[in-house]
Amino acid sequence: MDLYSKRTKASEGQPKSYTCTLCEQFRNQVIYIWRDAIGFRDQPFSNDLQDTLLPQRYNSINARYKKINTILCEELGFDLDGINPFIDWGNACTTLRTFFMKADTDHALDVIELMFAEISRAQNDSYYMGTVQPPLRFTDAVQKLNSRFLEHAIGFRLENGRIIRIDSEFLHAEAVQPAFQLMYAQGFEGAFQEFMLAQKHYRQGPDHYDDCLTNCLKSLESTLKTICDRRKWKYYPLDTASKLFDSVFSNGLIPPYLQSHFSGLRCALESGVPTIRNREGGHGSGEKPNDVPEYLAAFQLHLTASAIVFLIRANEEFAKSNP
Repeated sequence: MDLYSKRTKASEGQPKSYTCTLCEQFRNQVIYIWRDAIGFRDQPFSNDLQDTLLPQRYNSINARYKKINTILCEELGFDLDGINPFIDWGNACTTLRTFFMKADTDHALDVIELMFAEISRAQNDSYYMGTVQPPLRFTDAVQKLNSRFLEHAIGFRLENGRIIRIDSEFLHAEAVQPAFQLMYAQGFEGAFQEFMLAQKHYRQGPDHYDDCLTNCLKSLESTLKTICDRRKWKYYPLDTASKLFDSVFSNGLIPPYLQSHFSGLRCALESGVPTIRNREGGHGSGEKPNDVPEYLAAFQLHLTASAIVFLIRANEEFAKSNP
């Protein structure tokens, strides 16, 4: 809803950076989303349910909350409010809400992930949907949650069932999204799939950052190969990125005056994505595992996106001059 206080805040300009703090207002708003998407045992949605269905409804809702509570206790190694998770909890909704409101950020995000996974499962259960009748559909609940994250300038969002950290919304909007759109619209299917994998590995966290680097390079090479195929420029299937750049530069994909004016352009393209990947994610790690930091994976993802957008746009301009 477009409230006055929100319009006033928007008119003052959005914050330049994101916070990782989940304020009390945000947490309360998340609970309202849960209420509409999965229900609270003590808060019926409507008065048109038959009295005979209310016990089943309460039990169905409470069972969902009990499941989340049990997972939390098992994974985090403690009881919520000192209650043993393996006995009847009574009103599990209240227990989880109480924990969520006072939990630290990481544990609160755990709760959000688990709750939305449970909402998805519940809304695919015909018995649950017929008994509980939640008014808010899962996809709308996710959209609403992400809107609340953005509204409070909180640097997280829920995508594909996982909480991911937003390090730069601007870079994501200005580099990653245009790269996806261009690859999809212009039929760079191989590059598109590999870049999708790179982003997926980035979102999966530290154990997958090396795979992110590897798929970034694959996506860049596939972009270059697709351009060469369409222009009928010679290359060999096993050519590295450096040799592929040889082909596109020697055939004039980038106008000569730009090549000479921006002397560092080719160097930046050739030494950016391939070099980072080969040093950090492209070879066996030996005795010590490659510890790719998150900021390097994020940089690589955005650098690859920018390079792909540049190459596809250059190919568009080349086509206009060489029909």
